[in-house]
Formats: sequence, structure tokens, C-alpha cells
Amino acid sequence: MRCVARVRCVAVAVMLAVLSAACSGAGGPAGKPATKFPEKQITLINPNAPGGGTDIMFRSIDAISQKTKAFPQSFVVETKTGGSGSVGKAAALAAKPDGYTLTVADDGNIYQQLGGDQPFKYNDFTYIARMVVDYNMLVVRSESPFKTFKDFTDAAKSKPKGVSVAGTGIGNTDQLQMVQIGKALSTELTYASFNSGGEVMTNLLGGHVDSAMANPSEAWEQMRAGRVRALVITSPERLKDLPDVPTLKESGVNLVMQQYRGIAGPKSLPAEVVKVLEDGFKKISDSPEWKSEYLDKYQQINGYQNGAELTKYMDELYKENETLFKELGMLKG
Repeated sequence: MRCVARVRCVAVAVMLAVLSAACSGAGGPAGKPATKFPEKQITLINPNAPGGGTDIMFRSIDAISQKTKAFPQSFVVETKTGGSGSVGKAAALAAKPDGYTLTVADDGNIYQQLGGDQPFKYNDFTYIARMVVDYNMLVVRSESPFKTFKDFTDAAKSKPKGVSVAGTGIGNTDQLQMVQIGKALSTELTYASFNSGGEVMTNLLGGHVDSAMANPSEAWEQMRAGRVRALVITSPERLKDLPDVPTLKESGVNLVMQQYRGIAGPKSLPAEVVKVLEDGFKKISDSPEWKSEYLDKYQQINGYQNGAELTKYMDELYKENETLFKELGMLKG
């Protein structure tokens, strides 16, 4: 009798242990991650100067997150410039992999690696979410003699390296697109690098450069004010809110060039933390506020992907651009 009782006690204890593990394990109640993350503010490191596309996106994420309660605390947007964005990204990679320090994920992670301009590799990051797809415009100030893209190309062909194009960073999207346009036109353009889209616009308006590569979020307000004119856009078709801006393809250059911005963190972020982050950024991306207060306001295109989808996208993008960098004679990394 005592043995039977003892066996029953052991069986009950085992059942209680199993039930306790099921309730407190990685799945948690109702399938939710068993983590209290985040218990404090998350820092978003902006690796570019204030006023650019990344800065605008991060501050929009913070404002919309507070409205939608996507995350329990507001974000801290911290600017760390230098090295065409590599300083801020390196700081995020060096942070403790606990989800409290994140930075931007963008095409530059690959372009700068291929160009030998950064101390890390694109796959050193944990990719969390792609938030937006973006296209660049070639813009000039309103007083420019370049009224059309043909005016620009005629000047560039008549005087190689005589037309300057401003952009953000060395080895980034802006420079790559400028090189591709120059190659398509069989001429060379002079690239002027700045720390952010805000600095690019300031130098364009000040007459220090002839033109600039700028995405709509960086140029839209100046376009509305009549200070800047867009000659072409790198999208596959005209954007509905920019119907007067022709595409490169319409203008005789058979190129479509897309870029993106998203969120990444240090390598080896715990899976349960990544899940919480993915869910929060997905909630922001799905919200009406994201559409009205960010996408529509800054002429951006929703391009949400979760971490696994973005990681796959980056692997494919690396392979594509390794070939492109070889063709352009820019491959170093």
C-alpha cells in the first residue's frame, strides 16, 4: 500500500511539473512568448545625420507606436554618424544582444561591404522587419537650368565629370544609382557625399551641387514649397502622388532601382525577443496611422517583411549586387 501511494505521489508530481513547464515555457499562455520584454525603452540608432530618410522613419515609428500601443514604452532615437553610416551600425552590433539596441537595415549593409567601406558584413545582423520600399529621384533646385532630364543628360555628356550629384555616403544606394545612370548615359558624373538626406538638400538649395539623389521623404517638403524640382524617379512606373515626375525608363534609361529601410539588431538575438519585435513592428505597419502619417505623407511604399523574409531578401540582394559591383568595377569587399 505504501508503494502504491508513493507511486501515485510521484505521478502527480510529474504531472504538475509538466503542466508548470507548459504554462511557463517558450510558448507561454495562449501561444505568447514567455518574456516580459521590453521592460524599458528600446534605442534605435540612426547611423545618419538628422533630417534624412532613416531619421524620419524612426521618429515616425516612435510616434505611431505610442498611438497604437505597439510597444509599451516610447523609443529612444539616438544619432551616431560617421563612416557613411557604418559607425552607428557598428555600435548597434557591439551592443548586448537583448533587443534593446537596434538600428536601420538597408541596402547599404550590402553595398558598403561589397565596396570595402565597412568593418562588418551584411549577415552580422539579426534582421527583424522590412518597413518600407523606396525609390530615389534625381532632383535640382528650382533655379537650375536643367528643366528636364534631357537637359541634365545633355550637360553631363558634353562635359564628363562636369555635373555634380549629391548623395548620402560612400558606397551607399545614392552613389550606386548615380554610377549606373552615368554608365547608361556613357558619361561620368561627379559624386558629392554628405551625412544625411537633410545635408544633401541643404547643399542643393545652397547651390553647392548641381543635382541630388533624394528619396521622396527627403525632398517632398521642398518640392511642395517650389524650391526643388524632380527630373526623374527610379520607380517602375510613376507614383500616383507624383504624376508629373517621369520614370528613368520613360526618359530613355532602362533602369529600375529600388531601396528599402527596415529594422535590425546585433547577431544572436533570442528568438522570443525577435518574435516580440516582429509583432510590434507588424502592428505599426498594419495601422491606419502608418499609412496616413508616414507612407502617404512622405510618398513611401509599404514593404513589410518579417525577419525570415528579410534575411532571405538580403541573401538574394547580396548575390545580385556582387555581380553588379563586378560589372561596374566597384567590387572590393
